[in-house]
Amino acid sequence: RPASVASRSSVRSAVRPARLSRSMVARASAEKFDTGYEQKFGNAWILHGGLAMWSAVVCTPIVPLVNYQGEPLGIAFMHSIFRLMDQFPTGPKIDDPFWLQLIVWHFGLFTVLTLGTIGVQGKKQNYW
Repeated sequence: RPASVASRSSVRSAVRPARLSRSMVARASAEKFDTGYEQKFGNAWILHGGLAMWSAVVCTPIVPLVNYQGEPLGIAFMHSIFRLMDQFPTGPKIDDPFWLQLIVWHFGLFTVLTLGTIGVQGKKQNYW
């Protein structure tokens, strides 16, 4: 056999993926995903539901939350984000209304998420 043929076959065997048994795959997938996800990060339904409900509330013009020149908070916040993206290299000034909108929007979101978590945990522990 020529030396080039021997080296090709050894390269093929080195590159060939190893066969994994089903127990090895199951063990790897069990190690990959943490089963205590809800204890660390909370219920995913609360996160997604809270974000959706808060976004719906602040984008509805009927709700008199914080009104910026006739616009709801969510719409005004998005307009200020797009306005600031147009002037990208330059950041917002300290007296820009973006900062107040940012703080109010996030404070409301975290309040909704906190109350949602309290509600779900209270229901699980039969407080109400």
